[in-house]
Amino acid sequence: MINCPECRGNNVSKNGKNAKGEQRYLCKDITCAGKSFKLEYIYNGWKVDIDQKILDIRMDDTGIREIAKELGVSKQKVQATLDQLQHQINCLCKKCKD
Repeated sequence: MINCPECRGNNVSKNGKNAKGEQRYLCKDITCAGKSFKLEYIYNGWKVDIDQKILDIRMDDTGIREIAKELGVSKQKVQATLDQLQHQINCLCKKCKD
């Protein structure tokens, strides 16, 4: 049985194959974002838990280059993830002040 990496639900169906012939899947759970996914990714930057790992390592005051090297992702991926998280934090802070 295949579970969605986002919501961990099992309402998953096949969703065709990519150009390399790798099977893609789609979560059909209404509470899930409903994105398609693969079971295995070649590039670590596409893995579901990578954003959390980037944040965890950054909290230890590790630099962007070191994070990228440790996780096997690009510096741009690390920077984009940190920028996105900062934007989310700023939005939450604005809501708290209102």
